Amino acid sequence: MRKGEATRLRILNTARPLINKKGFKDTSIQDIIVETGVKKGNLYFHFPNKDALGLALLEEAGDQYFDYLLKSIKSADSDPIGKISDLLNAILRYHRRRQFVGGCIFGNTALEMSDTDKAYTELIRRIFNRWTDNIVGYLKQAIEAGLLSDEIDPKPMARHIIAAMEGSIMMARLYKQEAPIKESIGYIRTLLRMKDK
Repeated sequence: MRKGEATRLRILNTARPLINKKGFKDTSIQDIIVETGVKKGNLYFHFPNKDALGLALLEEAGDQYFDYLLKSIKSADSDPIGKISDLLNAILRYHRRRQFVGGCIFGNTALEMSDTDKAYTELIRRIFNRWTDNIVGYLKQAIEAGLLSDEIDPKPMARHIIAAMEGSIMMARLYKQEAPIKESIGYIRTLLRMKDK
């Protein structure tokens, strides 16, 4: 990785926790400069404005998050329900490591920006669609294998799983404890008749 690319990535990765806690609107360019330790000229060399940084940050966060989720899947190809369970457990571990600070940057951005900014809205929709499509694929495999009822409609079920997890992440952030996420996973397991892993 070239020096300029490394600096750009460092800015994104360092600014992300700050923006995740404060939100895009309440985070100033000065806040980002202080947090990242880069000079103003260097910041503007990589990102002409705060929105350019914010959108790039979300793109990078999405790529890193899905890479993390993919690497967390350990169940066999013949076990699509196990793969969903792997994803849910990975989400719990992710937020546990961060001590439930900041919540989900994608959910936070959806709440903060979806009524006011088209570019952020479209990007967050793509991220949530990608997440939905992943789960839909596993649900379809499970239905085809006879592991789930064919009365289940995969897309609404995938959205339900994501909505339940996003709500539990918000509650875990509020109470600074893992119980809401673990409870949500428990009910999703019951819904899909998953075995505890």
